[in-house]
Amino acid sequence: MKNYQWKKTGYIIGIGFGIVMVVAFISSQLLYPIFLGNSEKAEVPDVVGLGLSTAKQKLRENRLHIVVKDSVWSEEAPVEYVLEQKPEAGKQLKQDQAVYVVVSRGSRVITVPQILGMPYQQAYIMLRTSSLKTVIADSLYSEKYPANSVIRCSPSPGNKIEKGKTVKVFLSRGSQNPRGDTGPIDFVESPGDPVWTPGKSDKEKTNP
Repeated sequence: MKNYQWKKTGYIIGIGFGIVMVVAFISSQLLYPIFLGNSEKAEVPDVVGLGLSTAKQKLRENRLHIVVKDSVWSEEAPVEYVLEQKPEAGKQLKQDQAVYVVVSRGSRVITVPQILGMPYQQAYIMLRTSSLKTVIADSLYSEKYPANSVIRCSPSPGNKIEKGKTVKVFLSRGSQNPRGDTGPIDFVESPGDPVWTPGKSDKEKTNP
């Protein structure tokens, strides 16, 4: 009888100890981080001047996150390079917290590309790729450029212009003389009359 009571008591103590261990484990892994937060610290690295992907990787190595707070124009930094960060480098943060950054949108101005002589569709795509709009201002006859190609634009190629602005293009209608007859034209009158060619003197008039 006494042995049975000792065994029962041992079982109860064992079960109670197991419950205490389980509760302690759950508290340390789940409850304490929720209510008290992660107490481990991480030093904020310097990410100013780095590309966004490189800055993300560097912060991830320190168990920190990156959040892009804003993007601004910059004539010096390439697109998506970090210009500012908060907190600054060297500060201490709890792990898994965020570092806020401002990145570059690139230069506000761009050089008008060389589009003279291009078919309009090709010039249009090139201007759109350069973040520029386009509008057809006029069409003119041209002996140099084929029809529907760009003969000039405003601003001219090589000039600086803000992104998003409009470039006016002037297209060619082609030649005024599509048959390509650029030499002198002989005007032949009725039979029996003299044949006259422009540029010849009266002495050079001849009868047929």
